[in-house]
Amino acid sequence: MEREERRPVGAAMVVGGGVSGIQAALDLADAGFKVYLVERQPAIGGRMAQLDKTFPTNDCSMCTLAPRLVECGRHPNITILTCAEVREISGVAGDFTVRVRQYARLVDPDKCRGCGECESVCPVEVKDEFNEGLSKRKAIYRPYPQAVPNIYIIDIQKCLECVECEEACTAGAVNPFMGDREFRLRVGAIILAPGYELFDASARPEFGYGVFPNVV
Repeated sequence: MEREERRPVGAAMVVGGGVSGIQAALDLADAGFKVYLVERQPAIGGRMAQLDKTFPTNDCSMCTLAPRLVECGRHPNITILTCAEVREISGVAGDFTVRVRQYARLVDPDKCRGCGECESVCPVEVKDEFNEGLSKRKAIYRPYPQAVPNIYIIDIQKCLECVECEEACTAGAVNPFMGDREFRLRVGAIILAPGYELFDASARPEFGYGVFPNVV
């Protein structure tokens, strides 16, 4: 029996929107491929966006990352899918079908101007995960000032449903009735760049983390 030949799909998916995923997407896009950049968080940038300086050169982290963020957001061959997760992959190399679930921001990305009027009237303040809880953010927020895409998101777990943000938004972008959506994409290749999570040092008590003040 002869093997059925499939024509490779001229698109690629990069899973993970940290600096490595961004660079991979840019390299593929510059080579002429259509790229879908899938990121679980509301904005791309990953851990590098949280850093002040980078080792070993002590260079400014955002000075390195920001040009790539802007280029990625403007590149005609790159589609950024934030608040999204890969749910299923089927097919073979050169012809994959990927099922993606994208969670609702409750803010219309086509209308949001990133002006911040909604955030200024929000009465809720919670710990800001981006700054490791050292500062506060609102229930409707933008992850960080240089975020790409420059679109706000509502934390439904913290929202009081007071509609203050909806009334303040002159663009009519706040939409509490937005729902999650699922869709399928055909790609020829998939690059996994999922990043990392910070290690909980308290899981290794022999090092004295949380016991001795000079163990950090």
